[in-house]
Amino acid sequence: MGKIDSSTLSRHILVSAVSLTNMLSEMYRKGLELKRMTKAAALLSMMGYLPPAVFSAIKNRCVETQYPDGGWVAVVDAMWNLAFLQRFNPSGCAENIRNGYAYLESNTSGEIWGRSKRDFARIPVTGTMLYLHPNLASGARLNALERLWQSERNSLTYKAAYTLMAFSRNSYEPESKDVIKETVSWLSSNQRPDGSYAPWKDHPVASDTYCTAIALLGLLSYPELVQEDVLASAAEWLIDTQLKSGVWPCHEIDDGSAWAAYALFRFRQHQAASL
Repeated sequence: MGKIDSSTLSRHILVSAVSLTNMLSEMYRKGLELKRMTKAAALLSMMGYLPPAVFSAIKNRCVETQYPDGGWVAVVDAMWNLAFLQRFNPSGCAENIRNGYAYLESNTSGEIWGRSKRDFARIPVTGTMLYLHPNLASGARLNALERLWQSERNSLTYKAAYTLMAFSRNSYEPESKDVIKETVSWLSSNQRPDGSYAPWKDHPVASDTYCTAIALLGLLSYPELVQEDVLASAAEWLIDTQLKSGVWPCHEIDDGSAWAAYALFRFRQHQAASL
């Protein structure tokens, strides 16, 4: 498979961004879960789009609902709310952000994070945390993530991807010198013939947007170790399964669609850098 036309990628990314923006306005109007809104808004911000008016309203809700301990409902909520505030209004929300990070620092499960302080450490939570918030990525935490991945190695595609994303974002050199290469190889080998991903290749459920988007982001973290056709076929599958409305058919449309749009954005950056 050759390169995907840049204008095609840009068109699909743009229509998804417009749809997600409209969805955010509707979600805010209906008073839906704050974390769902900040996740989509943070990923849109990471794609470089100018913030729509609803971002100010979402920011206000973040500020108004922050607890005295600096957190929100749970660790994952704080992770996404801070990711949004940090990118949308870092100076105006400096105190909220500072208090939020203090909350995250005090709510680890060991060195790293679960969904809450009482939860056990989880790779998806910790991998996402260290990808979104490199300021929290100490050597001890990255090493703890490495050990956790070694204990669950070659289990689920999205766990492999989140681990790779955290390692690459923080230029981490694992204790096990081959773990990155072997994880990339395993993740690549679990791609289905049509370019998509599920929790693992032979999993009985159908491929889905979330697994494919996260796998693509994980592989894009170390593109020099991945065959170009693997990356391009995953991006092509996302393009082919996008609805005309700009979103993707998944359980939580906003979640899967935001990750898919961001994965296509990162793939477009990869292709441009390869020219």
